[in-house]
Amino acid sequence: MHSLLPEKVLLRDIGSDYCIDHEESLPIQEEVPMKEMIGLEGERRLSEIGMEKMLISMGYQSSGAIALWNYPSWMRNLIAHDVNGEDRPDPVDMAALEIYRDRERKVARFNEFRRNLLMVPIQRWEDLVGDDRDAVEALREVYGDDIEKLDLQVGLHAEKKIKGFAIGETSFFIFLLIASRRLEADRFFTTNFNAKTYTEEGLNWVNKTENLKDVIDRHFPGMTSKYMRCTSAFSVWDSPPDPKRYLPLYLRLAT
Repeated sequence: MHSLLPEKVLLRDIGSDYCIDHEESLPIQEEVPMKEMIGLEGERRLSEIGMEKMLISMGYQSSGAIALWNYPSWMRNLIAHDVNGEDRPDPVDMAALEIYRDRERKVARFNEFRRNLLMVPIQRWEDLVGDDRDAVEALREVYGDDIEKLDLQVGLHAEKKIKGFAIGETSFFIFLLIASRRLEADRFFTTNFNAKTYTEEGLNWVNKTENLKDVIDRHFPGMTSKYMRCTSAFSVWDSPPDPKRYLPLYLRLAT
């Protein structure tokens, strides 16, 4: 998921005379390198920016793609911090460390991982990346023709995406499994889903909260109506809203 992180945070000018009905986006006030947003320095920087501006700026900035060659460069030379938030002396290459830790912990390689999910393993690099010749050459340069050596992290990044989704088939299987099991295994959704645990007000919040937009409106009233043009708070906020669909989902044709 580190590939979702940007190289810079684009801070928006929320003090500008902005109207959500206009086509143009909220103007960029400052570009902040991500290195300035981590550790104790990051805490100080966030305090200066303020939560309202930070939240709006994040809403207007799209995340990165989970794809090859898209790992944040600042995480390839990351200054790690100790428990007190102070800089450690040696920088860390997070991309290399993730591969190393997976191998150290005996995490299954990509094909074995798919077999464990009862999925069909890939037979050739083209099964994974499709017609992307650059990706095929890069994978062959590292792993040769031994498909079984492909690391899980690399495979998940390289796998061609399902139409309409930002992830591939293998990640989607995990998403489906975890989504249901998380609800079944979480006591706050089952045995402890009551007013004694949540309080009456808390339970009322849970029952009346439909989406992330509701959560934002609770803490920052008026923010979404002023700055969010899209339908879902998980979309880029200045993107157009979804078209209205009057036909129920279960009656629509698959696309």
